[in-house]
Amino acid sequence: MKSLSGKLGVVLVALSFLILSGCANTFSELVRSKEEGKGKSKVYHVSVDRAWEIAKSVLQWEGTGVIKENRPEGFMVFESGETLFYKVNLLGVWIEPIDKFQSKVTVIAKSKTSVDTILGLTETEFHEMFALFAQGPEIK
Repeated sequence: MKSLSGKLGVVLVALSFLILSGCANTFSELVRSKEEGKGKSKVYHVSVDRAWEIAKSVLQWEGTGVIKENRPEGFMVFESGETLFYKVNLLGVWIEPIDKFQSKVTVIAKSKTSVDTILGLTETEFHEMFALFAQGPEIK
């Protein structure tokens, strides 16, 4: 019986290590993905200021999670989909001006660990919600 519980302990430690270790995606991986041209980009007929507010509204609609904004650099990061041990989804949103009335919005969604199979908000879902908010009245 001791041998079985010892093996079980080793398996649990190994699983914990895999979940909490180097499998996790970080913001630097989001940036690298953006530089490689990954993610989903769309151009919207809204100003950068309006695009920024819409993006925040979409992320807030997603649920609990902290939006980390870096307006001078033109991006925000959102973590969502909490489990008991870690945050599941990391989402980066970049907003770039095309002209005074149009903005390019790029979204990259990454699972925080490679063992996750369910993401929170996907890139496609973000853009679908963004388009809906962009058609509506001003969001305050």
